[in-house]
Amino acid sequence: MVPLAARSAWRLALSVGITLGILFVCAGRVLAGPKVDVVTIEQGNRLTCEIKRLDRGRLTIGTDALDTVSVYWDRVEGLMSPRVFEVELEDGRRYYGSLDVVAPRRLRVGPAGTGPELDMRAIIRITPLEATFWTRLDGNVDLGFSFSKADLETRWTLNAEVNYRSRNYEGTVALASQLTARENADQLSRNTLSLSGRRLFGRRWFGVLLGQLQENQELSLDLRTVAGGGGGRYLVQSNSTALQLFSGIVHTREQFSGEDVRNSPEALLGTKWDWFSARNNDLDLSTTAIGYFNVGGTARTRFELQSAFRVEFLKDFYFSVNGFTSVDSSPPEGRSNSDAGISVSLGWKF
Repeated sequence: MVPLAARSAWRLALSVGITLGILFVCAGRVLAGPKVDVVTIEQGNRLTCEIKRLDRGRLTIGTDALDTVSVYWDRVEGLMSPRVFEVELEDGRRYYGSLDVVAPRRLRVGPAGTGPELDMRAIIRITPLEATFWTRLDGNVDLGFSFSKADLETRWTLNAEVNYRSRNYEGTVALASQLTARENADQLSRNTLSLSGRRLFGRRWFGVLLGQLQENQELSLDLRTVAGGGGGRYLVQSNSTALQLFSGIVHTREQFSGEDVRNSPEALLGTKWDWFSARNNDLDLSTTAIGYFNVGGTARTRFELQSAFRVEFLKDFYFSVNGFTSVDSSPPEGRSNSDAGISVSLGWKF
């Protein structure tokens, strides 16, 4: 049985997360800026709009006639705006200033007539510097359900993530939850709440603070807390993919059912790979793999893998296939050393 305190913590975390998510979305939808920007797309078509951001191969703009829409970046030929933006290139360099067209797919960043001339194909991110906290948020939430008549098994899955990015900082809150109920059997749950904050440095380097709460009744894990920090680098970033590598030191505290509390320092090594289709952006693949290595004397290795493949079928809505794997080289005696699962769900991104 999961301790009452642990159950309460998970319920509180879930309630707070859902509440904050609703507030984030509602606030973000009602904020709008001036329509003083001009976007030129293929065949010379010009749109007067508000440039909201460029990210993951899509330029998001706000218009009076079309509301908020996304334009594939490889179809954009020019941008003009008197406002000040942060423009980031594939190699990690950043420039700040207004935007002006020099030639098709050539952009000047800086005061009128000055500033560097950039190849738009090398630009991966554009952010207005006056952007508010709410408009710097993006995320997704998806829910899955399955039912088996043979053993009356019902399974619910919930995955949610909120990301924040400013000029020098990134933050992520992610929740992955699975509940399985069978006739004449105890319910089994698996919950992971992850938090990370990053300080960005030049040429794609970053420092990171991270924390995690985890419960897995399949492995008799009542509660695991992980907290620590480290650093890493974006090895590759473009308008179709992003690959990062990071490492650090964390302190891990674990409570398995019927066992004494474990406390141990661990070294971690992880990677995250994101791929998204640059032309139509209907496909999105994200995979995170982290290895934890005990440095407190006992030889032990843990491995966590999470992956999601999403297919967009309607604006902001998608189908998702989510998978996870957990492996422990030295579990408590008589307990399973691994767990894995896969789910299909329906989601919404914002």
